[in-house]
Amino acid sequence: MKRYKRLEIPNIVVLDAAEQFYQSAKILKDMPPGSGVLLPMLTNAALAMELYIKSLNTLSVIENYETYSDGSRGGEVTEKAKTCEHDLSIILANVDDAVKINIGNMFDNGSINHSFGELIELVRPYDKLFVRSRYSYEKLGLPAVSISDLFYCIEFIRDLVDKVSPSTGEGKQ
Repeated sequence: MKRYKRLEIPNIVVLDAAEQFYQSAKILKDMPPGSGVLLPMLTNAALAMELYIKSLNTLSVIENYETYSDGSRGGEVTEKAKTCEHDLSIILANVDDAVKINIGNMFDNGSINHSFGELIELVRPYDKLFVRSRYSYEKLGLPAVSISDLFYCIEFIRDLVDKVSPSTGEGKQ
């Protein structure tokens, strides 16, 4: 079985999913107070942020890669995040060095107002938000979250992903 791995930053499949969850979170956020949509809004927001970050570190893996009779090539494509964590700071800390350098350069030239280390601290308060909002009825409960701070963070990460220099290459796993 032939296998082909490709790293594309940002990964457009993961980025598209992130955008869908972000748009859903925004719609729910704009609902009137007392609408009963806090948990879905937090879950969608947390998942959107996780996926934006994972779009910077996800491999496209093509299994059963082969050449067809017409000369075209292809196989079964899946996206594989380099880490299966839900803790945002850990996912972000594990992006490729090229992405870290790119983010550092953007900070140095004033394109963004947070260094890479500051970004890790910016997302850290939301490390467990995805799991805790999905399972708020269990022993951990729902954390206290400023909705405006949460959306600032998501929108900053979203904008950052848009500014990261696109790159492609053979991925390592």
